[in-house]
Amino acid sequence: MIGRSRSAAARRWPALPAPLLGLSSRLSRRVSVRRIADSERERLFLWGPVAFGAGIAAYFALPREPVLAAVLVLCVVTGIVAVRCGPGRLGGIAFIGLFLASLGMLDAGLRSRWVAAPVVSETGYPVPVTGRIIGVDLREDGAARLTVAPERIGRDAAAELPTLLSLWMRGSWSVPTPGQAVRFDAMLLPPPDAAVPGGFDYARRAWFAGIGGVGFLTSAPKPVQTARDVGLPVRLGTAIERTRLYIAARIRQSLPGSVGAIAAALVTGERGAIPDADEDALRASGLAHILAISGLHMMLVVGTLFWFTRACLALSPSLALTRPIKKWAAAIALIGGLGYLVLSGASIATQRAFIMAAIMLVAVLLDRPAITLRNVAIAASIVLVLTPEALVTASFQMSFAATVALVSAYEALRWWSLSRSESAMAPPVRFLVRAVLGLVFTALIAGLATGPFAAYHFNRVAVYGLIANVAAMPLVSVLVMPSALAAVLLMPFGLEGLALVPMGLGIEGVLAVARAVAGWEGAVRMVSQVPVAALLLTISGGLWLLLWRTGVRLLGVPFIAAGVVLSAVSDPPDLFVARDLRMAALRMQDGALAFLPKPGSDYEVEVWLRSAGLVPEGTPRRRAACDTWACVADNGRLRVSYVSDPVAFAEDCAWADVVVTPISPPQWCRDDAIVIGPQDAARSGAITLTKTANGIAIETAADRSGDRPWTRRGP
Repeated sequence: MIGRSRSAAARRWPALPAPLLGLSSRLSRRVSVRRIADSERERLFLWGPVAFGAGIAAYFALPREPVLAAVLVLCVVTGIVAVRCGPGRLGGIAFIGLFLASLGMLDAGLRSRWVAAPVVSETGYPVPVTGRIIGVDLREDGAARLTVAPERIGRDAAAELPTLLSLWMRGSWSVPTPGQAVRFDAMLLPPPDAAVPGGFDYARRAWFAGIGGVGFLTSAPKPVQTARDVGLPVRLGTAIERTRLYIAARIRQSLPGSVGAIAAALVTGERGAIPDADEDALRASGLAHILAISGLHMMLVVGTLFWFTRACLALSPSLALTRPIKKWAAAIALIGGLGYLVLSGASIATQRAFIMAAIMLVAVLLDRPAITLRNVAIAASIVLVLTPEALVTASFQMSFAATVALVSAYEALRWWSLSRSESAMAPPVRFLVRAVLGLVFTALIAGLATGPFAAYHFNRVAVYGLIANVAAMPLVSVLVMPSALAAVLLMPFGLEGLALVPMGLGIEGVLAVARAVAGWEGAVRMVSQVPVAALLLTISGGLWLLLWRTGVRLLGVPFIAAGVVLSAVSDPPDLFVARDLRMAALRMQDGALAFLPKPGSDYEVEVWLRSAGLVPEGTPRRRAACDTWACVADNGRLRVSYVSDPVAFAEDCAWADVVVTPISPPQWCRDDAIVIGPQDAARSGAITLTKTANGIAIETAADRSGDRPWTRRGP
């Protein structure tokens, strides 16, 4: 039977000519999946956190909360199959990936339940609040954002309380200090969801941060005595917070103005006092990343400590020859990095940076290579296990994208340089050339790696970011951050001014570069809302390109190109509708937004402008044609009416394609137009509409966020 089957197949398909048969054989061997897997086997470890992260991403993409028991069963089944297949076979590798992905989904689900806490309901009037101040973020205009652990809200002492409240305090009231128990009146709201479907979801971020309410104070906070016992963690946390505020005040006292605010931000993470104009300049020039305490700052701090300690110990020949001074320097740098983590506020980005630095320093202690993709993978795994919600944040995506791209690029560059002959240039000249080329290469790779995420999350690309980073980063690396470390070490002796002077000069140089580059024509390139599919294609192609070592990595380039093309051909929505129906905006034929009836929330206006690919700063707010009863706008694709008086329904429902109204519309109006009323907004949140060849496509925030623990709306 077997022989007859082969003969039949041979008669059906004629034999290939010998040359073509040889070429086909060579190609099949070259593209053999098993051959590729064997040659890349040592790189398979790097895909572990990718698979784990894919499971976390799947959890957040689900329309409703998964049943954890079912996810646990999936983990067990895929784990058993993976063990039975074995890691040496392709099937086993595939099921190991599925097992890790299911573990990621399980981890995210458990984390969501672990942080679960009550969320306040909107009251519409001030309520009395008694609580303890956990954190204070001072702003340039004198306002402050208070993080409060409530002990009582309203008159009902038995009411369930959220873990934290995030409240604004404006006015001439004295700012309370961390650890102080106070009483005040405040307007409370649940954390808001996205201002545009698929946009930044503050409600999700607040859920995992333990923030169950937002709002603002309506009366001055007054100190009170509470009977609730404060545990050691709270006392320790408030002591650290007071220390951070004290250090920030000392820095701003020595360096007034914007320079002092930036210096305080680099040391303590307090960015609120930075003037908006300078922050906009840093953002437009591609230098805003220096304000976020992340891998760059942590590595500069631990690197300075490591180098300085080792250099001092090397001054003693006996120590240098008989003692492991490199390991001693790594241990001191590790302690210093931990101190910087605590002092800077221990944000998620800083925690991630410390974990990466700690893994590299521990590798030095164990006589292993410090900077490798394997160490980056270990750091990513630890961060994702402890805080799976970090995966969907811009800081995680951009920092790890830059790190993976830089390590992979320098790894490839190192292999290439080994095959090159040594340059004939003099050593000082060669050192200078390598330093300049290294800086340009680093800025270029980091910019390319983080560009897609900047476009997706912030709708902007700093066109001249490479030039700005090449000009400014030497100041940050050589002058600003080492001086910041010296200032903190000298502060207990009152000598911080000796280090703050050069630090201020370095920051002034960075600001000069930022202002100059931001002033160039076309410094900022705005992009409209990037589809999720485009970002996923770019991420998949980028990981494939960076994590593999052999030529198969080039298969990632078409995926990156497809993501870029999809982003370029995608159009922004035609109509934006606010989640509270206080305004709408229609995108006109020239790309500008016409607001109906007028621009409202500054935050929502900024989000809409960025989603439409417009620069928020300086873009005029165009208003639609309005009368006493309604506002109307027509962009040639959609006719929209914003009805504020029932008298206008009779005419506008017949004229408009879409009617937006904060009052209850008549049922007959829905027969003539798409109507968005109070009940629709309460159920759907923010809404966008796009005119397509098949009609009007409607997308809502509820559709994108689903029915999850952090949402207050149904699907």
